[in-house]
Amino acid sequence: MAPALHNYLFIQLIVLPKGLSQLVRTQQVVTATLGEDAVLTCELMKPKDVRQVTWQKETTGANENVATYSKRGPDVNVRFEGKVEFEDEGLQNCSIVIRGVSRGDESCYKCLFNAYPDGAISGRTCLHINELYGPSLVITQTNNIHTTLSCSATGRPAPTVTWDETEILENSTMVNVTHLNGTVTVTITSTLAAFSLPDKDTRVGCVVSLFSGGVTKNVSMVIPASNQASFADVPEVTDGDRISVKPTGIGAVMGLLCFIAVCCGAAVVLWCKQREIK
Repeated sequence: MAPALHNYLFIQLIVLPKGLSQLVRTQQVVTATLGEDAVLTCELMKPKDVRQVTWQKETTGANENVATYSKRGPDVNVRFEGKVEFEDEGLQNCSIVIRGVSRGDESCYKCLFNAYPDGAISGRTCLHINELYGPSLVITQTNNIHTTLSCSATGRPAPTVTWDETEILENSTMVNVTHLNGTVTVTITSTLAAFSLPDKDTRVGCVVSLFSGGVTKNVSMVIPASNQASFADVPEVTDGDRISVKPTGIGAVMGLLCFIAVCCGAAVVLWCKQREIK
């Protein structure tokens, strides 16, 4: 009867997740941002005579062995050397860390406690990878009345993009663009009336976040005060510039009139001399 009971227990562990959670404590989902480290943990809830702990990565075909730990010590598969390390080494509690996660690391991983005489007692954790690029903040002066502010970020899943405590902005619009690789670019655009700018520099901030991963990034720029120079790429027209243009036009007209007067005077003098000779 004992072998049959053990076989039944093994089937329960493989098929029913609830049975797994009662014997192996692990996280069902681990979320990490691209480039960060991810820690996968497994703990056997009841003492067993464990001979070896094996970590496997689920693939389309057969599962791929990642690393093993036994009384002889840790052993990482050659393909995962430098990528996977043991965080906690033990036959009852065993954890691994995946360094600098990439898209290729996104999968489900099994920890197998190979116990005698029970056989393999397994737990399962799925690793989800978040991506976040940006944010990028662009401020342009469209005319002398309004300024346009645009902030965008790209991520997987779609990031949340908001302005950071900017009450002077108005007419905000949000645009989402989904890319073939599964990432989404979110752009928020707002306008700022020139007359609403205070007499001192104003810092405008943009905040982006991934809710599922708890990742937050921000960027900010300074808008010059309304009585100072505008953005470097938009030349400011000062009163001096306006005044310097006007004398140039008047001088040209006056010069032309003087030239005409001199020519006319010379012609009259020449005509009078010709009359005297006759």
